[in-house]
Amino acid sequence: MKIAILCIDRDDDLGRKASIDGPVIGRQDILKAAVKLILKDPSETDANAMFAAIKLHKEIKDESEVAVLTGSVKVGYESDLRIKRQLEGFLKNFKADGVIVVSDGKEDEMLLPVIESIVPVVSVHRVAVHSGEELKGMYYTATNFLKRATEDAGLARMIFGVPGLIALAYALLGTQGWRLVAGILSGWLIVKGLQLEKSLSSLLNYFKHSFLTLSTSFFLYLVSVVLAVIATVKSTYITGSGIMEILAKMAIGTVPLYFYSVLSLLIGLAIDSSSKKQKSYGFISAGVGLGVIVLVMRSVGSWVLDPTYPLSYVVTTTLLGLVVVTMIKLSSKFIK
Repeated sequence: MKIAILCIDRDDDLGRKASIDGPVIGRQDILKAAVKLILKDPSETDANAMFAAIKLHKEIKDESEVAVLTGSVKVGYESDLRIKRQLEGFLKNFKADGVIVVSDGKEDEMLLPVIESIVPVVSVHRVAVHSGEELKGMYYTATNFLKRATEDAGLARMIFGVPGLIALAYALLGTQGWRLVAGILSGWLIVKGLQLEKSLSSLLNYFKHSFLTLSTSFFLYLVSVVLAVIATVKSTYITGSGIMEILAKMAIGTVPLYFYSVLSLLIGLAIDSSSKKQKSYGFISAGVGLGVIVLVMRSVGSWVLDPTYPLSYVVTTTLLGLVVVTMIKLSSKFIK
């Protein structure tokens, strides 16, 4: 089988930089052309492709010939037509049964349909040139980005703080830590999605003020945070055969802890807002309303887990809860 090894230079770097017209045929002539091109431009990948074609020619045991086909600076119709003519002229002297195309990139491989219309393509050999400058550039880009992250407080929280918290959760809780991470991430998404940043910022200001004054509300805030952490960690260990069973167990086991956490927070806020009676009463009424919801959830959870638990208890708890919430709502009108 007669094989032609073709090296494609679609944009004619060989002609522009080394003043060599294509086609270049034969191992010795291509070697001279490649050396001349790489001396003109050491970063030229077409020269590397030419060396690869020579190496391939040496390794192939079948009868073979090697050639470099050059196109034009005007890449497109003009360059492709020129390469087609050079290939036809080359094949008149060397009747190849198939060709191996040596390429240094996808641009040269766009000529494959043109080549296949003339002679079968047996194989495509791509030459990947490793660039130390690209690796160095990536290194400096990463270094500059990390340096900027350490100087920017907001960026540092995202780049270092979040991965640090995830690693700490995994170190303390093992695989269960991923559930904790998912819970924190979901909370962050809820805050962003509902645009609660301002409310959260106001809440943090309450914490800061109570800490600086060492008021009673500060200790209530501290209790709130501790209970929330305990409830979150406890939630990661809840398992069940289905989503309903897991939710029911959470309603009985961890939702009350979350409620006590929120209740401590609301009482603290009510104390800090004692000068504004209506606002303070609003925090207290919110706590009562949440308490009613928790009781209903506990009742529903008990009904899901225990088939003997009467459904009438769930209905009664819900109705009594509605009465309590309505009374709280009506009484708020008398607070001035």
